[in-house]
Amino acid sequence: MEILQITPYIAAALAVIMFGLTLNVSMYRVKLGTAQGDMAKYPFQDGNDEGLKHRIRAFGNFIEYTPFGLIMLGLLELNQGPTYLVWGLGIAFALGRLSHAYGMLSNPYNPTMRIIGMTATYAILLVPAIWIFL
Repeated sequence: MEILQITPYIAAALAVIMFGLTLNVSMYRVKLGTAQGDMAKYPFQDGNDEGLKHRIRAFGNFIEYTPFGLIMLGLLELNQGPTYLVWGLGIAFALGRLSHAYGMLSNPYNPTMRIIGMTATYAILLVPAIWIFL
């Protein structure tokens, strides 16, 4: 049985980032509701609040890309991808997801950080795929 040596560390780092993003949404929902006299007022909707919309999308984007990125990283590692490549892509992916979230949550909006984040995300999707095909 193959044991992944690197991917679990990247997954753990991404879990910490995910926790921060979900806490950011939850705390903002409470803040918004409390300001309107009902702490539980926004359990599902965004209340048409731009700040909450940005937080929800930053979390949503993270959730949309992270699982498959981790799958590709794990497959690269299981297919004897070079250790430096697995670590490099994994770290770039984690930093990229953090960068993307920062860009989405910045006020004013920061497209450069989002571009950096998405570039790292594209790399984690394509590089392992190319490695596996070759």
